[in-house]
Amino acid sequence: LAVSANGRLALSGSFDQSAILWDLDRGAALQVLRFHAGAVNAVALLPDGRFLTGGEDGRIAIWQPDERAPARVIEGHEGPVAGLAASLDGRLVASASWDGTARVAPLDGGGARVLRGHAGNVNAVAFGPGGRVVTAGYDGTLRIWPEDGAPEVRTLPTPLNSVAVAPDGEIAAAGADGVVRLLAPDGTVRAAVETDGTPVIALALSPDETRIAAASIGGSVTFLERASGQKL
Repeated sequence: LAVSANGRLALSGSFDQSAILWDLDRGAALQVLRFHAGAVNAVALLPDGRFLTGGEDGRIAIWQPDERAPARVIEGHEGPVAGLAASLDGRLVASASWDGTARVAPLDGGGARVLRGHAGNVNAVAFGPGGRVVTAGYDGTLRIWPEDGAPEVRTLPTPLNSVAVAPDGEIAAAGADGVVRLLAPDGTVRAAVETDGTPVIALALSPDETRIAAASIGGSVTFLERASGQKL
């Protein structure tokens, strides 16, 4: 799921190979997007009103509102796309894939930067301040990539499924053991919070950036306070 900044639209991806744009005020579907040859594993909304879908087919589609076909398709991954993130300025998309890589591509065309190093599936990706990209993998590593050069690597004691980065650079990561770890911008763990479900498969920051929601595969959602590192 992705929700617009004004809280009025949501975009959902599904194993039924479609994505749906929803009007949250009316609780109604506005647009059904069919393109991918496989499950739609990841979605993102752009500041200019466009939206992104990433699929089991390894492709990323860029959509315009009210259009029945993608405006552009980004290819290059050799495995399913598992996570998507858009840069704050809406110029770049970062993608995590089960081909063991992440990629950062310009949305309006041009070559992608390929981020290699994970030993296995890359499950999640997020943009941080200063152009950094954070990736989380099944190998239990969190990698913090500067705009150029090699990443800082932090090894955590569990396969990782999800990552979120706050505007101040703090990182939240979670995965198979059901623990949300809060890390300083340099990757130092400052808090580890047990959630109510295992494994954690998704994380989201609240609009005011003070709380984190952690969703488990069993259907529970745990809310955390960032400042105290405690469950609410």
